Amino acid sequence: MSHAERIESHLLQSGLRYEPVGDDTWIVYPETAVATPIAVKLQDPIVLLSVPVFDVTEGTADREGLFRRLLELNAALLHSSYGLEGNRVVLSAAHPVETLDAPELQAILDDMTMALDQHVPTLAAFSAGSDTDRQP
Repeated sequence: MSHAERIESHLLQSGLRYEPVGDDTWIVYPETAVATPIAVKLQDPIVLLSVPVFDVTEGTADREGLFRRLLELNAALLHSSYGLEGNRVVLSAAHPVETLDAPELQAILDDMTMALDQHVPTLAAFSAGSDTDRQP
């Protein structure tokens, strides 16, 4: 079984709705309050998971406070972390594909889902128009 087939099998076992969107790439639709899809990309030798949270713009209130809060929230996460991709706050995770099994992928997705549900509403206070800035 190829790595891509194994990841797809793990996604199927998760029971979450997902769809393939390209070579070795899937979009997972977790059951979260903020309804933000998670991108899953196989980049051998690792699997990358990522979800945009919002853009940090000139209008973003208290940038220093935002970055401090993101670092504090990272301490509460087990499998994922917040970071910046250009001007965009993203929640991401990576795991070696060779050792990834279904429970590990589920744990990563659960960690990200918990963060989306519990952290994003409080982070929205830092973003000017956070709902319109977030792009899946």
